[in-house]
Amino acid sequence: MSKTNMDIFETLESEVRSYCRDFPTVFAKAKGHKLFDENGREYIDFFSGAGALNYGHNDSKMKEKLIEYIMDDGITHSLDKATTAKAEFIEKFNEVILKPRDLNYK
Repeated sequence: MSKTNMDIFETLESEVRSYCRDFPTVFAKAKGHKLFDENGREYIDFFSGAGALNYGHNDSKMKEKLIEYIMDDGITHSLDKATTAKAEFIEKFNEVILKPRDLNYK
């Protein structure tokens, strides 16, 4: 008998990851503010994790830019690295958000 995906999480995933055990299903897809489980059942994403909170899941414009960035071999793990993409983001954030509000944050 093969294991279900829920069984896999119960038997193989670390017990430290307790919050995800509160969800009674395994999610397979997401769009906007909705999540869909492996059976296609629709849920409103009240969890709204990092990356989905402001824009929802798989925003069409953002998806297009992300695919373009990945296809150009952009660096995807760069939290603690200096990268071209990070420099461009910081400069644009400063120009569009911080300066107009006279905010001097680092």
